[in-house]
Amino acid sequence: MSHLVPIIAIISTFGTVGFTTYFFLMTRNRERMALIENGADASIFRQENGPYANLKWGMFLVAIGLALFIGHFVEENTSMDDGAGYFPLIFMFGGIALLLYYQIAKKHLRNTQLI
Repeated sequence: MSHLVPIIAIISTFGTVGFTTYFFLMTRNRERMALIENGADASIFRQENGPYANLKWGMFLVAIGLALFIGHFVEENTSMDDGAGYFPLIFMFGGIALLLYYQIAKKHLRNTQLI
């Protein structure tokens, strides 16, 4: 009986993920079909990434990597508990990266619109 627990856990995990994905896609399809039937444009579902999406994600991921590196350094060289500094550093560096991205993009867009 105890050998069935891991099998049931794995099936439940993948079943839940599969069902959630299926439900999301079917709901999205029904919404779009209802818009088309009513004559509305389905372009509201398109996501505009903007010209600097890669810059944003690059800065964000580099900041998270830097936070993990500094968190490991702090953990090894101080008496801080294991893993206590990782999450605050990740949020702090990720937020700083997004704020820097916002400033860079705003400055660049302002300069390109003046020309």
